Amino acid sequence: MKLIAMYLPQFHRVKENDEWWGEGYTEWTAVKDAEVYFEGQDQPRVPLNQNYYNLLDKKTMQWQADLMHQYSIYGMAIYHYWFKDGKKILEKPAENLLKWKDIDMPFCFSWANETWARSWSNIYDKNTWSTKIDRKLDIDEGKSVLIEQEYGGETEWKRHFEYLLSFFSDNRYIKVDGKPLFIIYKPMSIPCLYQMITCWRKMAQESGFKDLYILGVNSNGGGCLDAVLRQEPQNSLRATSECGIIDSQLLWDSILDEPIQKDDTVYYCGFPGYDDTPRRGEGGRVLSTMEPDIFENNLKYLIQKGMTAGNEFTFINAWNEWGEGMYLEPDETRGYRMLEAVNNALFYATKEKCNRTFGEENNKTNNQIIVERYHGFWKTLDLWMQVIEKDKTVGSYFVKHGYRDIAIYGLGMLGGHLVTQLNDSTINILYGIDRRGEDVRKPFPVYRAEAALPNVQVIVVTVLYDMEKIHALLSEKTNAKIIFITELLEELLIE
Repeated sequence: MKLIAMYLPQFHRVKENDEWWGEGYTEWTAVKDAEVYFEGQDQPRVPLNQNYYNLLDKKTMQWQADLMHQYSIYGMAIYHYWFKDGKKILEKPAENLLKWKDIDMPFCFSWANETWARSWSNIYDKNTWSTKIDRKLDIDEGKSVLIEQEYGGETEWKRHFEYLLSFFSDNRYIKVDGKPLFIIYKPMSIPCLYQMITCWRKMAQESGFKDLYILGVNSNGGGCLDAVLRQEPQNSLRATSECGIIDSQLLWDSILDEPIQKDDTVYYCGFPGYDDTPRRGEGGRVLSTMEPDIFENNLKYLIQKGMTAGNEFTFINAWNEWGEGMYLEPDETRGYRMLEAVNNALFYATKEKCNRTFGEENNKTNNQIIVERYHGFWKTLDLWMQVIEKDKTVGSYFVKHGYRDIAIYGLGMLGGHLVTQLNDSTINILYGIDRRGEDVRKPFPVYRAEAALPNVQVIVVTVLYDMEKIHALLSEKTNAKIIFITELLEELLIE
């Protein structure tokens, strides 16, 4: 079993943070200004020997690499930030590591694909770094978006991959059976996910790799990713909106008691604590203090759960998320005891017989499926509204490409909207494909996917799950062009 810790690269100055939050802002700014809001809260957190380090200093990264090897951390999952038009931020620590070949720090990337915005903005699915500081600043509320997350088309995907390739090619980059390991934080927020991943896999193979090995955080991306990373404690905290102190052991028990999945590969993630009040203020959430011996025992069981599932990795959130109280690095209160707990947990997990059960195997829960599909529907409908606001129609896509006769795969909500949009156009819907078959009442024939399909120029797929399987199935049965509704809408917006 190999342990990978999540790694935050925001411990150095960048001009954007100076502009947004004030001169000299780094993650340490929030950490030093932390206050006590709730009885029993452990704040402010102080690194051992007041080591408020700078990640652009080579000695700092060498120190971290030495610590991880000493305490059985195999590698770091470094957060990667890539935005609209290839905008990067906080990239220098990873780029320096690429140059500093003598630092033995195995690593991979976790793409934190969210728009950065002010805390008071009404933007959905945003990352707000400094709610607490936001409240203190006199800011023009028209400047709500700090950096916009958009994905573009094939040109942008290729540009992103070409940047990643130099890292993938490094001997220290973590690989699974020769495939570079890459994590996507919110895969279901990417409307062109299937097309982008298909492009990247092809480019990886052309670059000499067998493939990529891609994890989706709390989602398998509708079936087009390789596995799921159940990132904690955020995954479990989604079930509660309460502020204040939350029992950390209750979260650990729910994680350990969750049944092992049958059909998905799921990697598990432990945590040494959580307290986001340095960023969120009195609206933050705090997990009750977890002593090192309790963390060690829980992590031991989590490692054994991963071993039972046949996993190669267990993740820990995080190595250095000081602003959210998730860190293994030594502090003034516990010294090196959290790192020692990691070392002991791995040792005893592999030496002792597991005396805890983890539930019977089962499929993904209906609730998980509903959440994934909800986000996909929301994002697609938002794209559709943007198309309408630009006075464009979906029919114009088919006219532009010379398609007249089409079929529609999936006649649920999105498929129904597409049929309505094309009612008064010159496009002929020759038939539909739906698991309900002829039970779906439409002014054209409806077939089940397993039936023989008539010839048609293009098939538009409107479902947002099992995309890879659907594409493979249709490719075997027809020579028609297969396009996903999100891809169609993205193209209309780019034009």
